[in-house]
Amino acid sequence: MFLHKIKEKIVGCASLSLTKKSSFIFMLVFTAVVVFDSTVADFSSYSGVEASIPMNTAIFVIFSIIFAASSTILLYSVKGSTYTSKSGPLNLRYFHLFISGTVILTLIVILIIIFQMILLNEYNLVLLNIQTYLSHLSGLVFLSLLVFLFGRWFTSKKSYPVILYTMSLSLLSINLVVSLIYLEYYLYGPSPMVKPYSINSFVVNFNGVTNPAVISGNAELLSTLFDILSLSSFLLMWIATAILLRQYRYKMGRTKYFSLMSIPLLYYIFPFQNYFGDSFLTMLQSSPVFFSILYVLIFSATKQVGALVFGLAFWTASSLVHDERIRKSLLTSSVGIVIVFGSVQIESLQYHVYPPYGLVTEAFIPVGAYLLFVGIFSSARRISRDSQVRKEFYKSASSQLTLLQKIGVSQMEKELEGQVKSLEEFKPLETPDEPDLKDEDIKEILHDVLTELYYSKGKKPIQGP
Repeated sequence: MFLHKIKEKIVGCASLSLTKKSSFIFMLVFTAVVVFDSTVADFSSYSGVEASIPMNTAIFVIFSIIFAASSTILLYSVKGSTYTSKSGPLNLRYFHLFISGTVILTLIVILIIIFQMILLNEYNLVLLNIQTYLSHLSGLVFLSLLVFLFGRWFTSKKSYPVILYTMSLSLLSINLVVSLIYLEYYLYGPSPMVKPYSINSFVVNFNGVTNPAVISGNAELLSTLFDILSLSSFLLMWIATAILLRQYRYKMGRTKYFSLMSIPLLYYIFPFQNYFGDSFLTMLQSSPVFFSILYVLIFSATKQVGALVFGLAFWTASSLVHDERIRKSLLTSSVGIVIVFGSVQIESLQYHVYPPYGLVTEAFIPVGAYLLFVGIFSSARRISRDSQVRKEFYKSASSQLTLLQKIGVSQMEKELEGQVKSLEEFKPLETPDEPDLKDEDIKEILHDVLTELYYSKGKKPIQGP
């Protein structure tokens, strides 16, 4: 009886459906874990203050449990909301199997590291390298698919939000490759086993690239390239988010709106000022330890704060949609974009300290990429197949729905084009005098149909291809 109750609670948690409250909690928990996980090495190295090795190991175990629980709940929630309908995108099942296998392999790697630390008082550096490839390559798969989808939607219906999302996610995908190559330089050492020294000793004795076959200048170049790509991707996504949330400038006032939107941008950009001359050089020279600690504490969450702002575009849009499945897809997208933009880090993992801080942050990359991909694709697919939802979107003046309007109609056009071409290829009653439909004719017919459907009541007609 007791075991049966425990099983019911586990199943109930695993089948948790995303709501505005639960999705916001997921985003906050992720932000707190990642900020701590990605800054503890720098903080300990500058301050000299750190927990004992058993305490650090316990913290790493807790973070691993949070990752296991949150990723499992999120994947079950997405699976439940995506496959409840027979008309749902069945091909997403294969992607769900792929991400489930990735998470399982990640948990196996983390468990092996934990058991090695507990039983052998050390862990194998090869495991970090395996997990780096697993997280980056699987995350790259989903981001590449998402970039491909946005590219197709943009060719069908051009708009600023769609092209900005396409460019930002493209740069983020390239940055994943750069970070993978960068970490490959560092995840080697004279010994494959990492011993339980203090974090401060790891970072202080860290002297750049440990692989003797690699020139340290290449790693420095990759680090600079990583920063450039991160900044560019962030700026493009910030502009897209500002466009989607622009209706709030009327509710809040222009001054307050632009002030609040500018804070995350300035907060993210400010640490890059050292590329153009460090304005805090005098303070750093006068009291290096105090300034370094203060700097790490203040600017430890620049990516995560920006990622939370990006998630607001989808999170607030979920309140404007009456369709339950689209609402859940939008909440899934909000969690996904917060995770994927907040988890691409290279700072902590390069030190490969004991325990391996930064590993849990990296493990979130494929989960975030999958949630963003399946959330956006499911929304577009649902909108393209429901005329009532499309009419609801066109009646709404909410700017958050602009992106959904464009990708939904674009997805419908692509599906109709595919159906027309399939019918064109199958011609059992074809006659010699029957004219062939060209691509231009098909697109013109589709635009005429859409104009009749959505703009027959005195609205401006759709521009032709």
